Amino acid sequence: MDLADLQARVRIALTSTLVDEWTLFAPTAGTSRPSARSVAFHLGWYLRQTIPRDWDVDSAYDRSGMLLEESVRFEARQVPDLIAHHRGLLGPEHNLLLAHVFAAEADEDQPRDLTATAALQHRFGYRYALLLDLRLDVAGSDATVAPHWHWSTLESDAVTPGPVPVYTDSALDELRRRARR
Repeated sequence: MDLADLQARVRIALTSTLVDEWTLFAPTAGTSRPSARSVAFHLGWYLRQTIPRDWDVDSAYDRSGMLLEESVRFEARQVPDLIAHHRGLLGPEHNLLLAHVFAAEADEDQPRDLTATAALQHRFGYRYALLLDLRLDVAGSDATVAPHWHWSTLESDAVTPGPVPVYTDSALDELRRRARR
């Protein structure tokens, strides 16, 4: 699967997540914002429906089944939110996608650059890495999202110089309209 094909499939999954799970993002769902893990779960749920059945989609998957030695253990802030892979197999031919998701406001502690994501991508041999920043903004009783993504490939590192919008302005307006129905 090439990058353009995977991006299209992730965009479909993200659209389904935003439209079908809008109450996850809306302020009426509670007083707190959705966690990256919650968003990644739903994104993975919909992504699973768009990629070939031989790929597994997981979050928090421990390949080793045992305690990892310190030198290869994930740091708490470096655990990927979502991966697409063949369970139990190693190497780029079995590791399709590694993704970090940000759902909170931009002033949060976590950096929103591709550095940590790309480092994990190279360390474990994922063909593609994605940093997805939803740019969720809640003002009063209204929520808006303006998703941006930044992709990396194992061969050429960053594909774009920085995060770029997932949707055009008109597509995002239509998506928000559909989500709020």
